Amino acid sequence: MGRYLRRTRHAFRSIVDLAFPEPCAVCGRLLEADERHLCHDCQEGLEPISGSRCPACGKVLISELGICMRCRAKSWSFDEALPLYAYRGLAASLISAYKFAGHRSLASCFVPLLYETARIHWPGAAIVPVPFRRAKIVEKGWDQVEEIVCRLEKRGLPVARVLERLPSEEQKKLGLEARFENAKHAYRLRDGAKAPARAVLLDDVFTSGATAEACAKALKSGGSGFVAFLSLAAD
Repeated sequence: MGRYLRRTRHAFRSIVDLAFPEPCAVCGRLLEADERHLCHDCQEGLEPISGSRCPACGKVLISELGICMRCRAKSWSFDEALPLYAYRGLAASLISAYKFAGHRSLASCFVPLLYETARIHWPGAAIVPVPFRRAKIVEKGWDQVEEIVCRLEKRGLPVARVLERLPSEEQKKLGLEARFENAKHAYRLRDGAKAPARAVLLDDVFTSGATAEACAKALKSGGSGFVAFLSLAAD
């Protein structure tokens, strides 16, 4: 009976897809029957960061050698950072559609690469989601990071939801130094929670590094010996 229902749902979905094709989340072109969320052209154009990266923050090195200029004057609590994409072009359009247009299903576009990256670079480390602002969850009705983490968890990656976010200002409304000061008091280990020995913080976009720093510091203070920061993109 279960197999029959699955086949029926699949057939019904195929008919709906043919009758009402979904637009590509990036370019808006109507998708073909074998395309999901992104057209083939946009899928091929969505290239992860390659080439020289700063070993501290993971951002692309433009003209610097070894380490980026900003990180030369900065000491991070996380041990390494690895954004998947540069926040521009197709990647920025896709992430914006996911974050701001409410297309929760687009999480499936990011999960395979996030899964492989975490599994290869930090085997056995627990994924720790960066907690969302509670007011934002109420406003949007969902948590964009948790949506991805749930899918990674279903694939078998260990997850430790050990951080919480306290009431604070929105980071995007603040200047650089104010972001670090705001984030410093915005994140902490949950009461009674134990930080994993090896942790991979997961967030959507690495911008100033203030959130990554505050969360990593909370994990290190709670007993983590190693903390990496993995994000969809770096801006």
